[in-house]
Amino acid sequence: MYALKRELWCVLLLCGAICTSPSQETHRRLRRGVRSYRVTCRDEKTQMIYQQHQSWLRPLLRGNRVEHCWCNDGQTQCHSVPVKSCSEPRCFNGGTCLQAVYFSDFVCQCPVGFIGRQCEIGEWPAGGYLGASLESGSAPISWATPATPAASMPLVGGDDRSGDKDSKPWCYIFKAEKYSPDFCSTPACTKEKEECYTGKGLDYRGTRSLTMSGAFCLPWNSLVLMGKIYTAWNSNAQTLGLGKHNYCRNPDGDTQPWCHVLKDHKLTWEYCDLPQCVTCGLRQYKEPQFRIKGGLYADITSHPWQAAIFVKNRRSPGERFLCGGILISSCWVLSAAHCFQERFPPHHVRVVLGRTYRLVPGEEEQAFEVEKYIVHKEFDDDTYDNDIALLQLKSDSLTCAQESDAVRTVCLPEADLQLPDWTECELSGYGKHEASSPFYSERLKEAHVRLYPSSRCTSKHLFNKTITNNMLCAGDTRSGGDNANLHDACQGDSGGPLVCMKGNHMTLVGVISWGLGCGQKDVPGVYTKVTNYLNWIRDNTRP
Repeated sequence: MYALKRELWCVLLLCGAICTSPSQETHRRLRRGVRSYRVTCRDEKTQMIYQQHQSWLRPLLRGNRVEHCWCNDGQTQCHSVPVKSCSEPRCFNGGTCLQAVYFSDFVCQCPVGFIGRQCEIGEWPAGGYLGASLESGSAPISWATPATPAASMPLVGGDDRSGDKDSKPWCYIFKAEKYSPDFCSTPACTKEKEECYTGKGLDYRGTRSLTMSGAFCLPWNSLVLMGKIYTAWNSNAQTLGLGKHNYCRNPDGDTQPWCHVLKDHKLTWEYCDLPQCVTCGLRQYKEPQFRIKGGLYADITSHPWQAAIFVKNRRSPGERFLCGGILISSCWVLSAAHCFQERFPPHHVRVVLGRTYRLVPGEEEQAFEVEKYIVHKEFDDDTYDNDIALLQLKSDSLTCAQESDAVRTVCLPEADLQLPDWTECELSGYGKHEASSPFYSERLKEAHVRLYPSSRCTSKHLFNKTITNNMLCAGDTRSGGDNANLHDACQGDSGGPLVCMKGNHMTLVGVISWGLGCGQKDVPGVYTKVTNYLNWIRDNTRP
C-alpha cells in the first residue's frame, strides 16, 4: 500500500520522473529573539540545506543522468534529465563535468578530497575550516588545491599566508570561474584569539564549547538538529564555521557566539561562556602611499583612536579646528591642557572621530558634543608641565563612540610600562607640515619616531627649556642634514597620540605637547608621559 501511495506522487517529465516524497520534512527554525520562520529544504542525498525556491543539480548514483531539484514550500522536488559531457571544461581538480542536454546548467562530479560547485575547494585537513576572512568577503581556497597557482608553494593548511613577503596576508579565491588572489581583512592574531571573540563573534573560530549555564554544546552535525537551518549540512556551513564539531559559533549574526543545547530533553540554544576580546589598540593598518614634509599621509583606519577637536568661532559663524585628541574609552577623549587655555564653554566644543580628511566628513565618522572637559589643575602654562586634559562626550545612553574600523580606543599603558630606549613608535595628527606652513594639513598624517633615553631628554639638549619627570622625548633619529625631511609633530598636532606596539596592541605612551620647531635634526619633540596620569584618568572618568 505504501509503495502504491508513493507512486501516485510521481509524474513523468523529460524522459524522467518528477517525485515528491510525502515524508519530506518541512524544515523551519524560529530564529532566536523576535524573528520569523524560514522555509528550507534538506537534500537527502547531499545533506545540504537550500532556501525556498532555490534550485540545484545533483548527479545520480548510476547512469548518464542528473537530477534537477528545487525547494518548493519546504519540499524537495526533483526530476531526472539527460546529460552529455560539457562542451568546455568547467570542473577543476579532475572533476567530471556533465551538462544537461536541454539547457545550459551543468554539474561537477568531484573526486575524493574536493568539494564546491566546480570542485574548486580542497577539503581542509581534519575537516576544519580555519576561518580566514577576506577583503572581498569571499571564502579562501586551500593552498593544497592542485588547480591553484599556489599548489607548488611549500605551504600547508588552507588559511592565508604572506610567504611572498607581500604587504599583508593573502590567499586564493574562486571568483568568476577562475582563481585569483585576494588580501585578507583580519587583524593580526593574538594568543587569546580562541579564548574570546571580537565584535559579534561572526569570525570566531575557537574551540570553546560551553554555554553560560554550564551546558555542553551539541555538535553541529548532530542528528538532533535535523531540520534546523544552522547545522553542518547548511549549504554555507564551511563559510559559517560549522562542521563536525560542537564549538561555539555565530552563523546568523546574533549579538555573540551561541550553540544548540539539550535542556530537560528539549532542544534549545544558549549563548556561550566566552568573553569579548580586548580590542583597544587594534587596527586595519594601511601602508602610507604618499610621503610629505614631516611624515606620511595616513588613513584613519591606521589610527582609529585619533580625534579631531573643533571649537565654535567667537565672532563669526562656523567652527575652527583646535587640536587633536585620543579616544581612550567610549565616552572619554584625552588631549593636551594647553589647547583649552581660552576656557571655551563646553557646548562650543565638538569632537569628531573616524575622519581621514580634517575638514571633509568621512563615511564612518562619529561626531559628539562635549558634556564637559577637565584640565589638569596643576597645568603650568609656562613650562607645559601636566599638559593633559579629558573631554567627556555627550550621549543619551551609557555608550558614546561605537567601535568600527575607523573608530576604536587606544590601550592605556600599565603603570610600570618601561619600553627600551630608541623603541620606534608612531604619532598622528592634522598639524602643519612644517613650522613655516600657513595652514594645517588637510589630511591625517603619521610620523615614525623613536623614544629618547632620559639622559638625552634634558634641558641641556633642549636649549635650556624646562623638562620635568612628567615629560618624555621622541624624535626621528635618521641621519641627514638640516634640510632632511625628518618626522616630527608640529603645530596643530597637540593633544594627539604617541603610541607604541605592545603585545600586538598599540599602547598610548605620550600626548603630543610641545617642541622647538618641527623636524629639526637632533631635536626631539616633547610629550606628556601618560603612565604618570593613570590614577588621574581613572579618578576623573569614574562614573
